[in-house]
Amino acid sequence: MARHNQPAQRPQRSCSASLVILRRLVIALLLALIAGLLWPAYNPAVLVSLALLSGAAVSPTLGPTPPPPTLNAPRGDLPTGHAGLEEWVEYPGLGFSRVGSGFLLRLPEGDVVGVTTAHSVNLFIVQRFAFHLPQSPEALLEFTTYHGPPGRAFHGYRFDVDFVLLKVDVLPEAAPVLTPDPRGRPEPGERVALSSGLGGANGEPRWLAGTVTASSAEAVWVQMDEVFEPGGMSGSPLFSAHTGRVVGMAITARRGDPTLLGFHPIGSLVEKASSANTFPAISNRRSK
Repeated sequence: MARHNQPAQRPQRSCSASLVILRRLVIALLLALIAGLLWPAYNPAVLVSLALLSGAAVSPTLGPTPPPPTLNAPRGDLPTGHAGLEEWVEYPGLGFSRVGSGFLLRLPEGDVVGVTTAHSVNLFIVQRFAFHLPQSPEALLEFTTYHGPPGRAFHGYRFDVDFVLLKVDVLPEAAPVLTPDPRGRPEPGERVALSSGLGGANGEPRWLAGTVTASSAEAVWVQMDEVFEPGGMSGSPLFSAHTGRVVGMAITARRGDPTLLGFHPIGSLVEKASSANTFPAISNRRSK
């Protein structure tokens, strides 16, 4: 029989060394992956930004606010008096009832439109909209026509789909008309102020301050300075404390300490209103 040579030892040692190197590479990759997953958890602003960019349905994490940005936009003052208004709607056979908030916005081309949210109303059966000064029994304006087709209730964190634009037929002399910020949205770290459409306890103007934590073309997030009940404030206007102009419309809230609010950026609302070319009657709209 043929003689079998003894197996060489050096290849075994080479294989063992290769396995050790491979094992170390795998461990290093796993550690890097774990670090990458944990890093956003300890950096809330990063987590919010990633959620906005990806469209992921992840609840924004609260934490330290971004540092104040350097703003080159011209300075301006916040409005005096009321800016946010109560939103009322009329359903068949039920008359008017208060459902949220809204405001009046002057477009760059000069037209004035009513602005409010889609999620606050049943768009398929509503007959009319109305805006009131906070706690006033009389309507300041009534609306029978949309300024372009309305949007729909938001899903996830795409707030730019949630809107209703209303055609103003006659503008009362005392109506508070707001000016949009030409930047389209505020910057992270920017100080802002919300004008509640519900007003204060006695119907006086109510302003609530906060800091922008994240901003994109689809959504703006603001961490508020104080804890409050935000129910009914959807549709209220958000202002830049720097420019004094509108930068967003309130859409949703995370109740707690602190309170976190989500907004539809004003640039998106202006674009939709300026491009509107159909003005359907509110009472004629039906489910598609």
